[in-house]
Amino acid sequence: MESNDERMRLGTGGSPAAAPASTSPNRPSKRALGRDHFSSSLIAGIGSGSLASVVCAPLDLVRTRLQVAGAIENKVSQSPQILKSLHEIYRTDGFRGCFRGLGATLATVPMFWGIYFPLYETFKSRMMDATREGGDGGNNHRALVHLSSAVSAGAIADVICNPLFVIRVRMQTEALHYLEKAPSERKPNNALTTMRGLYREGGIPIFWRGLTASLLGLGHVGIQFPVYERLKMEARKRSATGEESPVDLLLASGISKMTAAILTYPHEVIRSRMMDSRSTASMGILDTARHIVKHEGYAGLYSGIKVTLFRVVPNCCVTFVSYELIARWVRKEMKRIRNEENDDITS
Repeated sequence: MESNDERMRLGTGGSPAAAPASTSPNRPSKRALGRDHFSSSLIAGIGSGSLASVVCAPLDLVRTRLQVAGAIENKVSQSPQILKSLHEIYRTDGFRGCFRGLGATLATVPMFWGIYFPLYETFKSRMMDATREGGDGGNNHRALVHLSSAVSAGAIADVICNPLFVIRVRMQTEALHYLEKAPSERKPNNALTTMRGLYREGGIPIFWRGLTASLLGLGHVGIQFPVYERLKMEARKRSATGEESPVDLLLASGISKMTAAILTYPHEVIRSRMMDSRSTASMGILDTARHIVKHEGYAGLYSGIKVTLFRVVPNCCVTFVSYELIARWVRKEMKRIRNEENDDITS
């Protein structure tokens, strides 16, 4: 658990903030705090992403299939039932079928959060430092700092991880395209086979299909993280220890995620359709949106939203709560090790 003194040095959201110019063996420098915070964010991001990938894999599979099903059937799925969809997948593909694409997910989601969280914390710290020199330390515009940090980190992580997201979507929706194949070819492909097939289909550019929709969808994190940080700040004000409890983190992550998901959901459907498209002539984001509205109505832009909202709470529980707790534990261990080293030096 971080002391109140260390929390002040790390800033409101746990980011490294300005440290005193003079340091003592018992007071780490700003650079050391920043290095520890970056390392803890990296470890916690990878760990929380891995845990969330496994726990939420079946629901993620159902959501992705519902998002692209309309493009195959040219109609909106009528009142999709989550348990019924999972049972259908289990009946046709077995237990392993409920985790189709998990290999690609484990190579994608932990990497994404392992990139995103350290960048987010770093951008947030730098922006706080820059505004501190202007006189307010970000106190008068924290929401803008959080929004800018979230969007910047998300853009970088999306560009790097988009090829893996394309592979994952193709693996998750493969069964929906079985009718287009001969019976002898109807077998699930692994990530490597899927990647080779994508390359033969569209070369290198195909691995960044849907990136435009992803970047336009950065409004999602631009809404989620300011709300999340605000709710955490209010929780810290009420806490006797100055830290958020797991329940506080659960509520903050769930409320912020649900708010952002409802407001920005159409971009997810458009992105999934673009990534799943088997056409050699890929449609742009506006053409894809028009195609959905023309054949499925505006409701088609919200295909699978029930499943998405259903998985928001458990996914945020696992990802954000585990991230915060893992990062807190790692920082505590780093502080303990640093104090032991300082004791050896002074003794």
